[in-house]
This record gives sequence, structure tokens and C-alpha cells, in this order.
Amino acid sequence: MKTADIVSAVVMLVLSGVVFATTRDLPYWADFAPGSAFAPFWVAATGAVLSIALLVSALRRPAGPPVDWPDRTGFQRVILTAGGLWAVIVAAPFLGLVATAVLFMLFLLLVVERRRLLPSLFTTAVTTALVYGVFVAWLGIAFPKGLLGV
Repeated sequence: MKTADIVSAVVMLVLSGVVFATTRDLPYWADFAPGSAFAPFWVAATGAVLSIALLVSALRRPAGPPVDWPDRTGFQRVILTAGGLWAVIVAAPFLGLVATAVLFMLFLLLVVERRRLLPSLFTTAVTTALVYGVFVAWLGIAFPKGLLGV
């Protein structure tokens, strides 16, 4: 686990540096609001701090047991989840974000996690209603619509 933490920390530190380097020419502040470099700067800074903390922690602790990789069932769940995320990217422009998110949640609950139908439908409905209520109704943010207008 120590080696995995060191590799993860170094990769995240490099990615944070790339984000910082590629957005340094953008304005940090524009008039009375944050500029286009505001969020990338803080994401890169937070990523760098967390990466350094993980790296220091990994280097200080003694070597532990080897990484416990997932078994066959766990590996299948990882592949199904990754495939579902790719399907979201492909389907969102056609179905719209809300419909795609509903289908993805149902896929995760019913296929990947193998949960029962009624609790899965209830969980998906409540989650969709909360997200839609907060972002669309309360904050007025328009979600991308698909070809069907949903």
C-alpha cells in the first residue's frame, strides 16, 4: 500500500502542477467576480497540498501488507462502473443530463450493486428531485438538454 500511495501522490502532484502551469496566464480576478483562473488555481493548490501530505505520510510509515486488489466480482464492478461512466458521456448529448443521470443511477443500483427494484427507484427519484430542485429550481442553473428536449 505504501508504494501505491507514493505513486498516487506523485501523479496527483504532477497533475496539479500541469493544471497550475496551463492556467497561469488566465485572469485570477475579473471586475467584481472570480476570473477563469480562480477555480483551477485552488483545485491545483488543494491537490498539491493533499498530494504532499499523502507523500509525507507514505514515506514516514513502515511498509505494510501488499495492495489488496479486488477479486473477480470487484473487478467486474469496476469495469461496469467505468463503462457506465463512458456511456454517460456518450448518451448525455442525445438524452440530456437529467435523463442520462437517472439511467446511470438505476444502472449502478440495479446492475452493479444488485439492489432491489423499488428501493432503487425510490432512491433515484429522491436524488434526482433534490439535485434538480437545488440546481434548477433554486439556483437557476440550466442543465444541458438532449435532442429530445429533456
